[in-house]
Order: sequence, then C-alpha cells, then structure tokens
Amino acid sequence: MIAWVTVATLFLAQIVSTIDRGMLALVIDPVRRDLSISEMQIALLQGFAFSIFYVTVGLPLGAVADVVNRRRLLIGGIVIWSAATIAGGFAQGFGSMFASRLFIGVGEAVLGPCAVTMISDLFPPHRRGRPMALYVFGSMIAYGLGSLVSGVILDLAPRGVFAGLPIIGGLAPWRIAFALVGASGLLIVILLFLLREPARRSDAVTGSEPKLSFAEGLGLLAAQRGVFLPLYGSLALYAMGGSVATGWGAVFLTRAFGYHVGAAGKGLGTSQIAWSVAGALVASVVVDRVGARSGARGRTRLAGALSLLGIPSCLPLLSGSAPLAMVMLGEIMLVSAIYGTTMLSVISEITPTKVRGFAVALYAFVMTIIGASLGPLAVAWLTESVFASPAAVGRSMAIVGLCAFIAASLLAFRAASRITSDQRN
Repeated sequence: MIAWVTVATLFLAQIVSTIDRGMLALVIDPVRRDLSISEMQIALLQGFAFSIFYVTVGLPLGAVADVVNRRRLLIGGIVIWSAATIAGGFAQGFGSMFASRLFIGVGEAVLGPCAVTMISDLFPPHRRGRPMALYVFGSMIAYGLGSLVSGVILDLAPRGVFAGLPIIGGLAPWRIAFALVGASGLLIVILLFLLREPARRSDAVTGSEPKLSFAEGLGLLAAQRGVFLPLYGSLALYAMGGSVATGWGAVFLTRAFGYHVGAAGKGLGTSQIAWSVAGALVASVVVDRVGARSGARGRTRLAGALSLLGIPSCLPLLSGSAPLAMVMLGEIMLVSAIYGTTMLSVISEITPTKVRGFAVALYAFVMTIIGASLGPLAVAWLTESVFASPAAVGRSMAIVGLCAFIAASLLAFRAASRITSDQRN
C-alpha cells in the first residue's frame, strides 16, 4: 500500500512538472507579442533553456540521486522549479524568461532519476510495468491537463475572474496562468513530507548483479555502447518527433483554423487527456506481457514499432478539419505513454544498479537536449527561414516529425538486435 501511495505522489509530481514545462507551447503568440521576441527565440525557450541546465548540473544530479535521500532531493527540486514557473509570469523580456525556463529544468533533472529509482526499489523487475506506466502516464496526461487548465484560465482572465487576486490580478492572462500553475507545486511538497525514503534494493539482495562502484558502472555502460548508443539515439529522435505536436500543435490550430488560444487549449487538452488515458491502460498491460515473453529485447522492438505509430501526430496539415487535427495531435499521448513506459523499463532492466539514476538522467538529457531542443528549433527554422511564413508551420511539423520518427524506429531495432541474453534476464 505504501509503495502505491509513493507511486501516486510521483505521478502527481510528474503532472505538475510537465505542465510547468509545457504550458509555454499554448501561449506562444501572446508571449511573443508581450516580450517582443521571434519564433526562433520561442523555440530556444521551449527546449534549449532546459538543455543548458542538463549540460551543467543535470547529469551530476542523476548520479547524486544514486547515493542521497531522493525524497529530500525531490522536495528541493520542486521548490526551485515552482518558483521559476511563477517568476516566468513576471518576465519582462527574452533574458528573464530564459532564466525562468532554465530553472524549470530542475524538474526534469531531479524528478526522473529520483522517481524511477524509487519505483525500482519499491517493486521487483517483473512487477514494475504498471507502476512505471502510471508514472509515465503523469507526463502524458499533463500535456492535456496543462492545455485544458491554461485554456480555461486564458478564457476567464479577460472577464476579470482573477482581478481580485493580490499581485497577479492585474497581469495579462498568460502571466496569471504561469503564476497559478507554478504555485500548485507546493501541494506536492506537502505530500512528499509525509512519505519515507524507500530502502534501496542492493545488489546483494537482488542477486542479479555483482557489486559495482559508480566508476565501474560507467565503464560497463561504455563497454556496452553498441546497445546504449542506438538506444539513447532512438530516445532522442523520438522526443524530437514528439515535440512537433506538443510544442507546435496549439499554434497550428490558431494559425490554420483561426482558433482563439483559449479554445485551442481546451480542445487540444481534451484530446490529449483521452489519448493519454487509453495509452496508460494499454501500457500497464502490454509492457509487462512483452517483457515476460521476450525481455528487454522484445520491449526495445516494441519501442521501434511505436516510433512509427507516432507519425500521424506530426501530420495535422492533412486533416482537413480542426476536430480531426486535434485528434491527430493528441494521438502522440497514446504512443508516448506506451513508449515511455517501455524504454524506462528497458533502462532499469539492463543498467547496473549503481548507475541506474545516472542512466535515467541521461535518458532525460538526450530527450531534452536533442528532442525538446532541436525539434522546436527545426520547426521554427523551417517556418521562419525556409518557408518564410507563420502559416507554413504545418509543413514544417510534417518534415521534422516524419524524419525523426523513422530514424528513431530504425535505431530502436538496431539496439534490440544487440541486447545480449544476460541483459534480457
């Protein structure tokens, strides 16, 4: 029972973290107008700001999570990223918004290593699929909840609903949304104070691995680069393809179909939530079954197939109608719920215990620095420099998404072919 309460808390933390990170995608045009910044600068804010944090301290924090009290580390991370989100609502230019986004990156750097290693310590390998699916579901449903909640706030704010609130009542609607969403992280801090740090599963207890120092664990990862290089490459390119829909979907709806930003957020959010629920239900069953039948190799092959299933989400240009476009954009939540559960399960299964937190931090690093950074930048560059028209964002999304998803699939199958029998146990 305690184990599932911990998973539920981590699930909520994942929701708050993802909403804080992703809500900028819904208010791109209002932020551009208020801060007088370009399409490329928006793309930098969506991903590159997080990458800077990972390059400097993100990966070391993953290693720290392997040896310190993870509950306390996570509490500190939530306080920082919540304060940074609130600060984003008061940004006056590109520089101050960039600083806000950089510190929101603490959420991605701290949460993943802490949560995945805590789940790995609370459940044996053959029972990790469902709790891992619930944790990943948090990030999937968060995109929909973030779009929906932000859309409601953006609709209500112009009507004066928040006018009586101190400090933020007179701000622009998108600024009010940042402040209110950022403050919600303090609820997760309270919940974490009520929990205990899970006991770590030592190598001696599991009996599955020899005792390794951290340096020896890193050496083992390097020795198995034939598996880990294509595996992490697939993760990065999948994230690049996924960022097309999550980063530019709302903008596509406003530009292609003339939606008001609030209406686009509510419609897209509803679609994302529906697809996320379906994805979590499928992931909770499929990932464990595939793992039981064919281990890490089978799960990695599943990830390769899922990469191809993400392609419709980058092709809303072909929809012909706004409702169908929303369905196509939201479909990435279904695929990503299964994909994320699958890949995290693979990493926790084939990575030595001593470096598992680092491996999860590296997972978040490559998905952020390549996926969440290069994906939005590539779409922005094509739209601004090649097509030279904001209305061409749909074409840019299609080009970037197709290339990324196909390459991610090929690399996943490559990694699967190199996983050895001892790694599949």
